[in-house]
Amino acid sequence: MLKIDCEGMTSMSRKRFTDEQITEFLRQAKDGVPNKKLCEKYGFSVSTLRRWKELHDNVVRNQLEKMESTAAIVYLGIIIASLLLTIFSHKAAGVLFTLLMPGHCIYYIVRYRKVSGTFISSDNVFLSRSGRGANNVFYRLSWVFVFIILFSIVYAILT
Repeated sequence: MLKIDCEGMTSMSRKRFTDEQITEFLRQAKDGVPNKKLCEKYGFSVSTLRRWKELHDNVVRNQLEKMESTAAIVYLGIIIASLLLTIFSHKAAGVLFTLLMPGHCIYYIVRYRKVSGTFISSDNVFLSRSGRGANNVFYRLSWVFVFIILFSIVYAILT
């Protein structure tokens, strides 16, 4: 579960809601509860809800950027290690090491979908992953790699 750190609050101000409560409000908004009804029920303004959504969006965006940079390092490491194994050892060792790539691709796809789908209504999830401004190069690369591996396996079976 994601925590939202409400930065920028002065030492004089007191938080009325805990991070867990804010998370629950955002989850309810995702589930389709109208903003106005949610605000009236719990006693906060629509602008406060909007601010919480912006804070959450920044947290999710930072988490996705961190995931993407980690994926870049892992992919590069797997490629370099398999090339080095192929050059300095048996070619079969390099090929076997390359088989780690589909596992990491599937792991990355699952994590990316989980993080990007948090607090986003199901109607907008596809847009958040593929829309304008979506920085998801490794998400797409992972899908391409998974399809290439599946195609190769099917081709090997059929021939």
